[in-house]
Amino acid sequence: MWRRVRGAYFRSMPEGSTVVRDATITEVVVDAAASFTGRHANRAALVDPGRELGHAAFADTVPAAANGLRRHGVRPGDVGAIHVTGVCDLALAVHAVTAAGAVPALLPSGAAPAELAALMNETGARFLLAGEDTAARSLAATEHAYVRQVFAFGDVPGTTPFSRLLEPGATEPGAHPDPLRDPALRLPAPSADMTHADRLADLYRLGGALTLSAGDVLAVCGRDLSAPTWIGMADLCLTQGATMVGVPGPDVADLLETILRHRATAAVVTPAKLRAIAFDQGRIPVPGLRLLVTGAPSAEAVRACHTRHNWTVAPLS
Repeated sequence: MWRRVRGAYFRSMPEGSTVVRDATITEVVVDAAASFTGRHANRAALVDPGRELGHAAFADTVPAAANGLRRHGVRPGDVGAIHVTGVCDLALAVHAVTAAGAVPALLPSGAAPAELAALMNETGARFLLAGEDTAARSLAATEHAYVRQVFAFGDVPGTTPFSRLLEPGATEPGAHPDPLRDPALRLPAPSADMTHADRLADLYRLGGALTLSAGDVLAVCGRDLSAPTWIGMADLCLTQGATMVGVPGPDVADLLETILRHRATAAVVTPAKLRAIAFDQGRIPVPGLRLLVTGAPSAEAVRACHTRHNWTVAPLS
């Protein structure tokens, strides 16, 4: 399927892609999510414990939240720190900040206030989007940073609720960044910022590695991935009509429970988790599961997954 985005054409992955020279990563993802209509519009695109976000809801929320950020003083080129745990909050925060013309900087969800403050200063963050469960630490960190405004999912005292950004109001003009030069993701040193073109190339790479399609369910623990890959996988599911389910805990048991509960068709695992799953003494009644490994898997674990569970294993690269 080909879609027109600001004068350029983008083809659905993983079948192939043109080079999109004048579209941002957010324009591509929102356009793709909005294209799912009818019975597919409300299909869950992103899932956290107790919360789901559909393709249509994502496509409607991001531009509204971006306009709300601009009404609250966010300006093109500002850096917004994002400190969340769930994939629903992650996708909404990253793309709302990007659509507002600002630059998102992802902070480690489990970091202590001192580390968070150092990262806020290092990335030049001037505002913060926090999760309801992370706000206590990130708010404490702002006391030692240059953050001047805090937005939060949920009801967090001392912050502007994300829901307030969605209230009707005057449309604030935004700026369109240069996809080839302007940053789409701010990364701490020594890593380099990712441009919109970088993020689109990463999205295409992930599409080739995962080969997701409409109806697939991908189980992912954000702690097992780098920040760019975590948001990249969410983007992939939003563009392909698939569902990404966030694994709520770091343990193998959390992963297996998520796979079983949501009937996952694919999952991301570390080499250690792959080995634990491969040699688990129980039988796991999920046929046809594809495991994507974040590092080099042992040949023994790969064989065991195939012979004991009839699962395929491939590197996530």
